[in-house]
Amino acid sequence: MNKILLTLMLSLVAYFGHAKTPALNYEQFGTLPMIEYPSVSPNGKFIAAIYNASDGPSVVISDFGSAEVSTIVQLKKSQDRIEDIAWVNSSRLLIVASYSENILNRRFRRDRIFSVNTDGTDLVELKTKMPPSAAPWEIRNAGSLRLVSLLKDDKKHVLLQTYDYRDEAQAVYKVNVYENDFDKLFVNKFDVYAWVANEKGEVLFGYGTEKSKKISDVNTIWHRKNEQSEWKLLHKQKAYRGEKFSPIIVQDDKLLVISDYKTRRKALWSYDIKTGKFADMLFGHEEYDVTSAIYNADRSRVIGVYYYDDYLREHYFQDEDSKISSLVKNSFKGYQATIFSRSEDKTKMLVYATKDNSPQKFFWLDIKNKKGGLWFSTYPFLERQAMPNVLPIKFDADDGVGLTGYLTLPLSSNSESKPPLVVWPHGGPIGIRDYQTFDPYVQFFTSQGYAVLQVNYRGSGGFGTNFETAGYHQWGKRMQQDLYNGFDWLKGKDLVDTNKSCFAGYSYGGYAALTAAFQQPEQYRCIVSIAGISDLYTLAEKDYRWQGNIRASIVNTIGDPTDDKVAGELERLSAINHINKIKSPILLMHGRYDTQVRVEQSSDFFNKAKSAGLDVKYVEFEYGTHYLDEADNRLEAFKELNDFLKQHLK
Repeated sequence: MNKILLTLMLSLVAYFGHAKTPALNYEQFGTLPMIEYPSVSPNGKFIAAIYNASDGPSVVISDFGSAEVSTIVQLKKSQDRIEDIAWVNSSRLLIVASYSENILNRRFRRDRIFSVNTDGTDLVELKTKMPPSAAPWEIRNAGSLRLVSLLKDDKKHVLLQTYDYRDEAQAVYKVNVYENDFDKLFVNKFDVYAWVANEKGEVLFGYGTEKSKKISDVNTIWHRKNEQSEWKLLHKQKAYRGEKFSPIIVQDDKLLVISDYKTRRKALWSYDIKTGKFADMLFGHEEYDVTSAIYNADRSRVIGVYYYDDYLREHYFQDEDSKISSLVKNSFKGYQATIFSRSEDKTKMLVYATKDNSPQKFFWLDIKNKKGGLWFSTYPFLERQAMPNVLPIKFDADDGVGLTGYLTLPLSSNSESKPPLVVWPHGGPIGIRDYQTFDPYVQFFTSQGYAVLQVNYRGSGGFGTNFETAGYHQWGKRMQQDLYNGFDWLKGKDLVDTNKSCFAGYSYGGYAALTAAFQQPEQYRCIVSIAGISDLYTLAEKDYRWQGNIRASIVNTIGDPTDDKVAGELERLSAINHINKIKSPILLMHGRYDTQVRVEQSSDFFNKAKSAGLDVKYVEFEYGTHYLDEADNRLEAFKELNDFLKQHLK
């Protein structure tokens, strides 16, 4: 194994903390987070994590409490991404990776799962075989792999879900992680796409979609009493209109599900499988959605839930876990601290500590021996640098609906001049939101003297179903107006120079920026679209061709492109059809390997805008993904942002 003495990083952090530091620039912010998704081994002896280096991502391992890590798996630079890691036992890991693949002129991410020993030996790819005659849609479906159960009492096997061409559906296999031996458990005759096991690893629940030649948006719920019983349909529900229903685990003969049943806010419920009815709400917040479940170390039981207000919050069901959580929170004054991973006996854990003006950090804690310390920072070269606080804001839209967001003002000694503004809406758009946490893009903007406005417009997640669904079919309309209302609110506060403003965004944020360019052509000095959408009709029409969940999502959240009236409206809400109205300089950036927004959304707009004589620059990254999560791409993107904003706002 290769030794990476990352302790050097900590020494450099300490050095920068005591020496005179150079002015911050794009190079410090334009790196990938050094450490991601760390996980404590079941026996508490090791920590495994994803390490992002300039030569590509790798999986590293250290002794618990040590900052000396060893590489056990290295993936290809620019082509693969490590998505997650999980412990099968204390000496063997599962590694979930993915790569971008072109299927019928649309890129999809294709999963790969590996198992490996903690010393880097015996690397095995876990995969089934597809026939050479497989159709493109079968290849696409086979690209999805999902962990169903770690089988807590079996340290050689796991349950994996993947596509079976014989069933033409997602099947569950018992997989030997040492020998790549797949044993199919049962036939999927029900179009189930998500199988759920109980704490023993018995698959007793399935969540599927009713087949339809037009739109598959009727969800089906299947159950069996035990592994010897027949599957039975419990009931059906309409997606996007009925209550949300996300199955988590079968626990104590009840299905635990995250649903907005009754309250129109997502909560954790127990669901009586026998009666097909909701039983008890285990936890729900009065204002915010529950986002996910907290599992024990082997993922065999749910012990709590996560939700966000401005920061990540925990709620535990047992007093013992609540006391440990309180101890953790009280141990990190000035930080928002949550337990990220822990050993089976709950005595050794990694703590995720964050605040708005300092990078996220991981600390190790040994509760039994009363020891602890810093493991790693996600951005070590930004440690101990002065950065501004992210301020929560509230204002009313022009129709009276209350909105929230964040304003970050640069640290500046010049109080006589107001800073220029970057409007920076989040992507998604549906179900995603901004938080009051450290964001390298936001802090980069402020380090260069710009204020940053972020608005959780309608459609954003975490604030309840009514707020989220208020964004359906509102691209370029109500969601866009919420952003304009935020700008007008800030203009009235006289804190920033709104005459020097740039509208910039990523993904949907890029769409919002290009839309602002033609809807309010006199307002913004410049426009930035990173992996953005310029042609809403083409987005909807091309994705509509794919049946199943992709088509259902398009029709229910954007609009049905086969409806002439809707198609006309989508075209009117597309910047590519309003080139003649645009006056501001534009920076476009996009990756060729983007699986979420086709690269043509930027390249086609660039060609048309350039032909019309617009001031437009286009940067295309050869291996770039939607998130530009390759080191060179990310750094170049920050440099382009730096130069473009400097040219037009300073």
